[in-house]
Amino acid sequence: MKFLAMVILGFGLILSSMPAAAQLGPIIITPTRTPQAENNSRATVYVVTRAEIEASSAVTTSQLLRGIPGLQIDDLFGNGTNATLSLRGFSSTANANTLVLVNGRRLNHSDTASPDIHHVFPKDIERIEVMVGSAGSLYGDQAVGGVINIITRRPGEDYRQVSLRSGSFAYRGIEFNTSGLASPALGYRLSAETFEADHYRDHNAEENSNIDLVLEYTRPADTFLIELQRIEDELELPGALLEDEFEDDPTQINPGFVNDFLNEDTSVFRLGYERDLGNHRLNIDTAYRRTDADLRQSFRNNPSPADGSIEREHRSINPKISGLLPVALETSYVLGIDFESTEFDSEIPNVFFISESANRQKIDSLYFQLAPRLSESAQLTFGMRHATLENDLRYFDADFPSTEVDTEADDDITVAEIGLAYLVDDRTRLSVRYDENFRFAKIDEFSGTIAPTILDTQTGESIEIGLDMTRGKHRFVLSLYRLDLEDEIVFDPSVGPDLFGGGPIGLNVNLDQTRRDGLTLSWLSEVSPGLSFKTEIGLVDARFASGTFDGNEISGVADEIASLRASLQVNDYLSTFAEVHYTGERFAQGDNGNDFGKLDSITVINAGLGYRYQSWNATFRINNLADKEYAEFITNNGFGAVFQPSPERNAMLSLSYRFE
Repeated sequence: MKFLAMVILGFGLILSSMPAAAQLGPIIITPTRTPQAENNSRATVYVVTRAEIEASSAVTTSQLLRGIPGLQIDDLFGNGTNATLSLRGFSSTANANTLVLVNGRRLNHSDTASPDIHHVFPKDIERIEVMVGSAGSLYGDQAVGGVINIITRRPGEDYRQVSLRSGSFAYRGIEFNTSGLASPALGYRLSAETFEADHYRDHNAEENSNIDLVLEYTRPADTFLIELQRIEDELELPGALLEDEFEDDPTQINPGFVNDFLNEDTSVFRLGYERDLGNHRLNIDTAYRRTDADLRQSFRNNPSPADGSIEREHRSINPKISGLLPVALETSYVLGIDFESTEFDSEIPNVFFISESANRQKIDSLYFQLAPRLSESAQLTFGMRHATLENDLRYFDADFPSTEVDTEADDDITVAEIGLAYLVDDRTRLSVRYDENFRFAKIDEFSGTIAPTILDTQTGESIEIGLDMTRGKHRFVLSLYRLDLEDEIVFDPSVGPDLFGGGPIGLNVNLDQTRRDGLTLSWLSEVSPGLSFKTEIGLVDARFASGTFDGNEISGVADEIASLRASLQVNDYLSTFAEVHYTGERFAQGDNGNDFGKLDSITVINAGLGYRYQSWNATFRINNLADKEYAEFITNNGFGAVFQPSPERNAMLSLSYRFE
């Protein structure tokens, strides 16, 4: 890693001698929770633009995110409905350590389930901002590895569009989008979509429908926003395969899973208000999200005897005020309060017992961030957050599954950040940032403990050094980091009672110290008009720093994530792209003892074509062009490897007509 860092810095010196042309980056929101120029940011931020979204021909948001440096994606079924997103070296707990937002609203749950990125469709996204690195002071709970903020398209542009899709595995879909002004002050955006598909595996069919309505009313100093969304999704669950089954036929299922399914209905209601106060701006966002799920979830060869249910509710109120302070140094600021409350209830029968749990969680936080400009070239950042947690828990003891536990788990924590950005010129930014982070234990993590165990709050600190340069038609972004955690919360399969005669059942525990050292690199180069290359690299060394596994690699974390994308605009009508995604070697999830050897690396090639003529637009995308047989999600808790196979070669054709 030291050698590669020297090579990259050498490239940086070469680039610094090239002539200048462009300013650094567009306007972004995530590093400060307010709109600002990217070259004033102390954090490393990667942006997926609307143009890149359209050029990708992507059907799912997880496809859009592949290629972000250092972002590891483990897509359980390969269809985007259950994808784990990991920034900076997490695996089984990635969903609790990577914060995912849509327009600043949390998509993460009070349990460790995957955030609902499959509820946000590429057609509705304006851009995606990925802030890599700890952001505990600004965003609080779960912003340990970084923040992914999906920003949707706002009302206003006058158009109507109808799209049809057809693809592999009997995929069929239709969507309708419209946007415009109902009056000079009232804008609207409506999108609706429905699709059905069999997907790659047997017993993995899906039917999905969603509708999203946004209304925005603007007056000279005020803006009001209302959003209503409804998603209905029915998905068959194929379960995992043993290694011999995977090698024999990766599409098959074990008979024990033939009745398993997950049917979810999700409703979202959001209100937003902005008021212009001259040098200051007041924002108030409120949101309500409810998900009702019916499911059947079996153990291998032991079908569940009945259907279960999961109910989730999330409420948030997030007022903030931002602007410039009237002090000697030009100082931008943001001051806010985050009120977050969640309710979680689950009842999941299995062949051994009924697993029940409930959580009433409330997290209230006060935060601020100050950014005084020390000179024309240097800007400082300082911020703090104080968060309080109230947890009312009901679950069953892992040692005695028939014993109900009712308890409370309250806590409070204060974290801080400090950073400095230095503009060498208007094309080169150097930055250094220190940030403290935390995450509270989730309800399903408590249910994997033995009473009266109360998991401690996970805490950590991160330091990173960044370089962002633009030279001519080349942009180079580099970040070096170290992330140290204490009391990291993970599942340890080597501990716990032996209830079924097959060894320890495994428990959720607080680990001793863990450490992640890494590097991310992005290089965008326009070789000639219409032809561009984008290279993304993420390296991480994730290890236990003390305790039983001291010095071992953390399981499930790929040591290298890389991608290369070439895009060509052939003429005014035709465009094409090809991309290669590489995931390096890793130990299977659960193998923290590093006992079973590393899994092979994975290389997947995708390609596509786009054709636009007047109001017509056609795209064709092929995934896994080389027809590689692989599994992104593999676990090994000491009883042998278990595989969730990824799709073979598949294609999607989309045809759209736009009414202006």
